[in-house]
Amino acid sequence: MDDKQFEKRMELLKKSYNRMEPQLDPEAVFAQIEADNATQKAQETVTTQKPPSRWQKPAIWIASIASVLLLSVLVSSYVINPSKFLQTAEQDQEEEKKYDEWLSNLTKKYQEKREQMRKELDIPEKEFSEIVQIADNELYDLSKSKEMILRLQKTNDSFRKGVETDILDNLQTPRERIQNIETYGDPMSYEESYYFYSKYSYSVVEIARYYSNKLAQYEKVLSQKPKSLPEDLNKLIATAKKQYLELQYNGQSYSFRPNPVFGKDAPEYIDRLHPSVLGYFKYLATGTLLVGGDLLYSIEDSATILCLYEKTLVADYSTDRDSFNVLKGEFENTWLTIFKGTESNPIRTKTGQYKPEYMNLLTIIANGEYGEAMRNTAQLILDEIKLTGQSKTLEQLTTYDIWMGILYAREDLFMQTEDGTTSISINDDWIEQTRTLYNSYVVTRDDTIIDTLNPINIVSLFLYAHGVGDREIAQRLLTDDLDIDTIVQFDGMGKFKALHEIGGASLTINAAVKNAARGEIGQQLSFKLTSVVAKNGEQHYLISAINE
Repeated sequence: MDDKQFEKRMELLKKSYNRMEPQLDPEAVFAQIEADNATQKAQETVTTQKPPSRWQKPAIWIASIASVLLLSVLVSSYVINPSKFLQTAEQDQEEEKKYDEWLSNLTKKYQEKREQMRKELDIPEKEFSEIVQIADNELYDLSKSKEMILRLQKTNDSFRKGVETDILDNLQTPRERIQNIETYGDPMSYEESYYFYSKYSYSVVEIARYYSNKLAQYEKVLSQKPKSLPEDLNKLIATAKKQYLELQYNGQSYSFRPNPVFGKDAPEYIDRLHPSVLGYFKYLATGTLLVGGDLLYSIEDSATILCLYEKTLVADYSTDRDSFNVLKGEFENTWLTIFKGTESNPIRTKTGQYKPEYMNLLTIIANGEYGEAMRNTAQLILDEIKLTGQSKTLEQLTTYDIWMGILYAREDLFMQTEDGTTSISINDDWIEQTRTLYNSYVVTRDDTIIDTLNPINIVSLFLYAHGVGDREIAQRLLTDDLDIDTIVQFDGMGKFKALHEIGGASLTINAAVKNAARGEIGQQLSFKLTSVVAKNGEQHYLISAINE
């Protein structure tokens, strides 16, 4: 049993374990042992000592009667209600017989469904057994889990039925799984939609890989794009199509990709899926957007796909899932490539000027046509280029900055006021993100982390470091002429409620203080930031003044 199978089994059994009642009461058992010892000692006293006096006899009888009564209570606790505490050997045998019959019937159903699935997918047994290996192992393990399942069945009459349903569900074809959407309400919740996606993607990826491997022998034929294809190839394409697998070419090779949502043959009921889960289905349908560091699709098509990814990343908080982190990586790396350009699609002319089409792209992104997360980044780059012909924001842009765009959109942290200034709400999530940034610098001591931060992040990192008493890192964020000892002390970034960027002759960020902390700090702290030259010759921001 591998890790995935073990985790699935434990998840299935966990709830039933929690509901199980103990079969023995430890206190009653110990009491019975003490009673037996007392009886034995009483008997030894009767046989070894002189005949008891008229006062000793009643005491011995009273003790004996008490012992008998106590034993009667202990025994009755197990005998009066045997169905709850103790089953007879005959009942155990009967339950085991029922289990064996159930497992035999389930095995027959499984083998029939397994063969039905294999024939529909048209996959030879050798290759098919690899695809359903986990499901086969789960069925096999039921024979070794008899005792455990019998115990769980006592507390939940439908437990075996649930196990049977899960086992047989593992043998659903991609087509059958898609048809299951009709059993859900319209519309589906995000949780229902993601659960459906996880069950669907679990098996369809392996099946698509098998069909894609079969295409290798037809690469030359497909590349020639003939009017007619070999009969075997037509059959393969038709079989895959029934499972909503689409034949695609990525510029290097042909493959089948699962596309039940966006394909031309998508069923009408697919619209029941929650819109925020579609980013996961789009990744199944397209795969990676980058090949060899270059965009696989056009900038416009790539940015449109990223819009779907953005909605999913904003809605899904399960950052520990592999599917989430794969999508997050695609979003960050693809947007970074779009902003910075590639060798085959540079953003500058040979003379070093930014191309007109690139400036137009930044305008489109800033207007929100490709989502909300990158609007402000695009606008900042656009403004800098228009002002100086260069953009430090673009030069220093990293995947961290791309991800910050998602965080702004997710928590509505990023707000543009009417006068064009920027504000950040300091809530628990923002503090947590700043803590992560702080820990990264503490561990690595990599100055490039600080040198590439934008002004808002510089002030946030200062508030966190100063709030936890880290004078060294707090001083690192200040210019040399500003002494950390002259700055008001406070015990935590949580004393502040928002950061506000103020335009003007100099860059200023005001940190608004929560009402409860104003007596300690004041209404706000005002941070003036100055652009300085780093060791590598690049410019970055430091705090040059702090006023209450």
